[in-house]
Amino acid sequence: MKFHQQLFFISFLSIGLVACGGGGGSNSTPASSSIPASSSVPSSSSVSSSSSSVPVSSSSVETSSSLSSSSSSSEPSSSSSSISSLPEPSSSSSSSSSTSSVAPVVIILDMTTGWRGNGTGNSGVNVNNGGVSFNASAANIGAVTDLLKPIQLEDAVIQMVVNVSPEFKDSTATLQIFAQLKGDWAKGEWNCSTPNSALTANTDVTLTCTIDEPDDIFNQSTRDVQIGIQGQGTPTGVVTIKSAQVTLKPSASSSSSTGSVYSANVNSLRELADFPIGAAVSNNDSQTYNVLTNASEKAVVEKHFDQMTAGNIMKMRYLQNTEGNFTFANADAFVDYAASKNMTVHGHALVWFSDYQVPQFMKEWSGSPADFITALKTHVTTVVDHFEAKGNVVSWDVVNEALTDASPSNFRTNDSIFYEKSGNSSVYIEESFKAARAAAPQATLYYNDYNIDQNNAKTTKLIEMVTDFQTRNIPIDGVGFQMHVFMDYPSITNISAAMKKVVDKGLKVKITELDVSINNPYGGWPASKVASFTEAAALAQKKRYCEIVKAYLDAVPAAQRGGISVWGTTDANTWLNDLYKTQFNNEKISWPLLFDNNYNDKPALRGFADALQGVACTNL
Repeated sequence: MKFHQQLFFISFLSIGLVACGGGGGSNSTPASSSIPASSSVPSSSSVSSSSSSVPVSSSSVETSSSLSSSSSSSEPSSSSSSISSLPEPSSSSSSSSSTSSVAPVVIILDMTTGWRGNGTGNSGVNVNNGGVSFNASAANIGAVTDLLKPIQLEDAVIQMVVNVSPEFKDSTATLQIFAQLKGDWAKGEWNCSTPNSALTANTDVTLTCTIDEPDDIFNQSTRDVQIGIQGQGTPTGVVTIKSAQVTLKPSASSSSSTGSVYSANVNSLRELADFPIGAAVSNNDSQTYNVLTNASEKAVVEKHFDQMTAGNIMKMRYLQNTEGNFTFANADAFVDYAASKNMTVHGHALVWFSDYQVPQFMKEWSGSPADFITALKTHVTTVVDHFEAKGNVVSWDVVNEALTDASPSNFRTNDSIFYEKSGNSSVYIEESFKAARAAAPQATLYYNDYNIDQNNAKTTKLIEMVTDFQTRNIPIDGVGFQMHVFMDYPSITNISAAMKKVVDKGLKVKITELDVSINNPYGGWPASKVASFTEAAALAQKKRYCEIVKAYLDAVPAAQRGGISVWGTTDANTWLNDLYKTQFNNEKISWPLLFDNNYNDKPALRGFADALQGVACTNL
């Protein structure tokens, strides 16, 4: 049945999202506020129906410098920092895209991990099934946890359900919810105090604090934020935090410069294709945008996609950071969630040269090349075998970005630990593929790279490599085209030609990390700058998405289509915000994805759907 599209703009009445994060490869190159006060209400009070609340993991703890007396925290002696998602792009209840409002992001904090004692002389925290408890032995003693960057807390609402002991109540002490920018401890929210009269011993009470600083110090995304609660006055006794959540301030819609919410009138992208339609998502590497806990992220993913890629947590450093010690818990939770929603997973990535994702033990390898290859194969075999048992990890980026951008292109050498430790040889690539095939005979195995869509010297080297593999029966099934592209580059002609070269080798083609940046920092920049996401820019991007998907359909026969995945969901969480922060002077002006900062549809979603349905690509 032919699909008739209906495009319309709806008056934007309220609410949106703030977000940021990432994962995937390199890009193509050629007034005074009122002072807030804590309020207390019975814990049984209902939370606003516009908020979507689901459990969320606590972010990992990061060791900080010494703190002021009101904010010192006892850090773990061996804390684990969040791993950055740059340069590889680290991704319920939700309103329909045709409604006039969107539920805000509500982060519900994990009460089982990530909390620590706060204040000089604190005795730490006690974590159990009842929550997080601390002994309020003096003023400024409390408990804190971290929200990892990028996160904007200005005008956010912190809500905690607390329970105080009779000793604390009798001490007449007060409680203070607070927030601080890590690394700049003087900057914080200190005006949220709850009087003792609002507390009842052994009774759950809900406290709230709105972050509302006159100088908007929390309107930033470059620092982690510490939030917590502490006693004031002359406290004694125990305070227990039963639950905690943060509701982020709705942000302005990015769907158009007129402040309207756009509907693409697409019920579900995945229903329009007979190959996987995927999205890269964040997990515990981004507390704000964790697909397991962010209701808006879940709603978009579950509606439009039937495959997911983990932006970071299935990479080597996350799974085997020290030799022989594999940690699968986070990745298992992600893969199991996908299975529960009848989604497959594209594994990303078994081997990637990028320094920040290579475990230290591999960087410091002092054994023979043969032993290094054995260790590498052990990693590949262990990981693939583990997820093979899950049944829904159907494909892998076995090796990611092993070729240079030079002309002529060659294998990465001095910037690849794998090349160096393999005896200055590219043999690690084929050995990784052989190990992956042995562990997962039915999985589709890809080599994945960026800029090969340009039909250039790198594309030539790619074809040379896969031809050699086929001649020597090295098991490779397909090529992943990352496709971090711009509005004007590369050309559709070159994209099509590059894909056709892979098709002619009998291999599958998968678009693995698609995003389309409105601004190109290499093409006539800054004269070419698009300063705001206007309707014209949005519709031009719609056409570009349509043309790319159409090129894929035209160039790649049905039997060789591995699928199309976008690198993220919301513009607020695109990795390009970090990649181009210098060129774009910290402005977030890439707008590269299918959904705006508020998870509203963009015309790009309509363009993607048009191509899948055979509708002409237009900027109308």
